[in-house]
Amino acid sequence: MQRPERIRIKNEAGQLQSLPEGERYFQDLGGKGKILFLGLGPEPDLAANMFPQAEKYYIECPALTAQLPDGYTIPAGFKQISENEAPDLSDFRVILFTPGKRLFPSFWEPLLAGLTMARSEIMHKNRSKTVWIPGDDKSLLIPELCRAFKVEGFSYKVIDPDAMRKNLLNLLTGELPELVLSINFNGLDNAGETYFMLREAGVKIAVWMVDNPFHILSGIKSTYWREIHLFVTDHWFISALEKHGAKHVTHLPLATDPEIFNNKVPPYPQLNERTVFVGRSSFPAKDNFFSGCTFDAEDEKAALRAIKNNSKPDFAWWAGKDGLEKFWPGREIRSLGFKAEQSGLIWRVLALQNAGKDLTVFGDDGWKKYLPDAELRPPIDYFTTLPGIYSGAGINLNMTSPLLPCGLTQRNFDVWATGGFLLSDNTSGSSIFPEDLLEHCTFTTPAEIPDKIDFIKSNPQLQKELSKNWQAHIMNKHTYLNRASKILNLLT
Repeated sequence: MQRPERIRIKNEAGQLQSLPEGERYFQDLGGKGKILFLGLGPEPDLAANMFPQAEKYYIECPALTAQLPDGYTIPAGFKQISENEAPDLSDFRVILFTPGKRLFPSFWEPLLAGLTMARSEIMHKNRSKTVWIPGDDKSLLIPELCRAFKVEGFSYKVIDPDAMRKNLLNLLTGELPELVLSINFNGLDNAGETYFMLREAGVKIAVWMVDNPFHILSGIKSTYWREIHLFVTDHWFISALEKHGAKHVTHLPLATDPEIFNNKVPPYPQLNERTVFVGRSSFPAKDNFFSGCTFDAEDEKAALRAIKNNSKPDFAWWAGKDGLEKFWPGREIRSLGFKAEQSGLIWRVLALQNAGKDLTVFGDDGWKKYLPDAELRPPIDYFTTLPGIYSGAGINLNMTSPLLPCGLTQRNFDVWATGGFLLSDNTSGSSIFPEDLLEHCTFTTPAEIPDKIDFIKSNPQLQKELSKNWQAHIMNKHTYLNRASKILNLLT
């Protein structure tokens, strides 16, 4: 006998999935009184037989109901509650059809968060002037942001991301913060359960995406990210995110931390006549992240042609070339990102090869095959050694990542903060800086670098004046205190 075909449904991300069958997919969430099913699954008769004598109610996701096949009927004895009626779930014994919340988490998770909060004492707690930042003391931007929020009068707590996803209720029982600031969705789960719990508790949530936003979103299965206030370091992504449904997107570039980068740091010795680059040839776990992606010989030729024609083959350039407009959901966006990443390696290598014979590179062994004539030194510590290198170098070289078409790097802020000098490729992200400061400090193509370096070395007084003016501007406008203030002004 042939098994009946399972009902297949497009989930909220537009991906096709089957509705699992069986009593094991119903979870009793407890409570007393009338029976309330959150979803009835593909076999409503099975749900009816679980409580044959009880008064039964149900709520169903409208997006699922609209896709049910002809012949799907609700047994007698069930009364539907519209999602617009906002029932008090504490009046019911609640039974959850668990696959439903994986299919349509943005519908079910708010209801479940409301039930969880109603059964807790959290809503009666006093809110503290605290910001939670998921990560650890060595995570990206954590130390800098903690110091900045402290100056703003906030206490801060660095929250273990796994604990936040798995044990949030207990954390909220101990303390009810005013704000959760996540870097790159760290601490937030893919379905939105953590977000909706925090929102139900009245906690403000923001996510600062300091990397390519769609790479970060490629692992998220729910549309809940559209509701969050998103901050992006690259303004190019604002319109792209809005086209994909984001409701609140704000440009927030990187910055510097004056406690780490300042002109009091002793210069690193014997670099004052050299052009210096500090950076990796590729980011950690690159092969795993871009597993299955390709960059063939034709792609390489296209990238080299673009550079020769004074274009940077960045993420936006590849999106246009490949005709890709839909960046979410799914992981297809990583294929486009891989082409931008590989183009970025070409861009950096060409820039470094044009930097001249007085080049020193602090980085990984991956540079050896690309820069056989350069002075290569091992990686150094960001918090201790790097400031002295920036202040001690004759010229610091910077190449922004093509993954962020209009983005900037930490070097665009940190080098100037130390009183050093930076020569950087020019992106429209540089528009946050005064034009008179940019004139002699940027290049458009790698071929321009030799003349730029010669000009700066031939005009030491101009170099000194530019460094001084840049440092004043960065310390006044572009510290992490400035960024924390903007976040708080928007959200609190």
